[in-house]
Amino acid sequence: MKSTRRIALLTPITLAAGLLLTVVAASAADTRWTSTGAQQPGSADRPVWSIAVSPAHPAVLLAATQGRGVLRSADSGTTWNSVIAGIEGAWVVRFDPLQPASAYAGTQTAGLYKSVDEGKTWTAQNQGMSDLDVRSIDLDTGLVVAGTARGVYYSIDGAGSWHLLGLDGLDISAVAVLAKSTGVTLFAGADNGSAGSGYLLKSEGLGGSWAVVKGNFPADAVVASLAVGSAPSGGTERPVLAGTSQGLFRSDDRGVTWSPLSGLPTTDFNLALFNPANPDQIYVGSDGDQGNGGVFRSLDRGASWSTLGAGLPIKPRITALALQPLNPVQLVTAAWSPTDGSAGAYRIQDPAATVAGATPGGAPSATSHAPASPRASAVPAPVRRPTGGPSYAPYAVALTALLALAAVILLRRWRLRREDDRAYRP
Repeated sequence: MKSTRRIALLTPITLAAGLLLTVVAASAADTRWTSTGAQQPGSADRPVWSIAVSPAHPAVLLAATQGRGVLRSADSGTTWNSVIAGIEGAWVVRFDPLQPASAYAGTQTAGLYKSVDEGKTWTAQNQGMSDLDVRSIDLDTGLVVAGTARGVYYSIDGAGSWHLLGLDGLDISAVAVLAKSTGVTLFAGADNGSAGSGYLLKSEGLGGSWAVVKGNFPADAVVASLAVGSAPSGGTERPVLAGTSQGLFRSDDRGVTWSPLSGLPTTDFNLALFNPANPDQIYVGSDGDQGNGGVFRSLDRGASWSTLGAGLPIKPRITALALQPLNPVQLVTAAWSPTDGSAGAYRIQDPAATVAGATPGGAPSATSHAPASPRASAVPAPVRRPTGGPSYAPYAVALTALLALAAVILLRRWRLRREDDRAYRP
């Protein structure tokens, strides 16, 4: 009798626990990286050094690769096509946020290329550029800045002509443009060359007068990535991130002072980007040698960090990272193993990220063309997403059901004890 009762009591508990585990597993599956399509069906992927997302159609991606040059996808990476004939090595790809149809690619031996049709066709634009190993690109308010293996160049006519800005003794791995009402501040980060007293430099204006950045920034840290965020709510200065061989650093005063961001693994950070819809949300990537590589996310300006999702290769070396402003936000990353040469691209949804200016499935139609400049009427108002971690609603529902069943079971057991006491009372 008691065994039968025990089985009857345990069955609801088992069912409820199974429900909770199922919901947890389903929720966890939503935060896993999944592989994108192959670069070339039937062949192994090549390393990807940079990924760019079209501001007008988030499903349109560009990738700078080692071995296949510049690739383009119109379906979020499911299929890819090579788009610059004769180019096998490329370092960087970028879209112009103010001219969504315009894109730029920095190649390893053939200089800079520009596209005006969202990456479908390309033209070399190297007038005035003496070094054709273009490693980094940034754009803002009509200014294009390129970092090469021998210095920094700028263009104010859409890459029609280039002008040397100096630093020709440095291999410039990262550049950043920070526009202001009275001019522009430029940042250049190097990872090789005669650095002198530091690898991160700053110039006020286009005069080519560079100064080594101080303010708690380590002089011997090589710089792999620079990122500029949008102005925070209620703030005036746009934040700047620097990914270095000695961690991640942030400045909120145009590079005068820098602070290391804690809560991350002790490793190098070669990729950093802000969510354009919310500068408080930051993503960084690492290709760390000791198994500390991966993708990390902060939702609170870098005060705390968490590993973003699972499903990447063991001890991943992250080589590229980009954000798709879909709803929910999605990220695309690339990983490479120098040990066995394997490479691959992955994607993940981030429901906790703020969404702005895009809708799901943002691919261009077969006959449409990206507008030459964004139209205000085409950009919907930002939609605020939760700013915490993953959604806990499924957990709450399952836990509530489990507690309710537990209460019913406890009440039933109490009644059964009372009946037993009455039945066996002398």
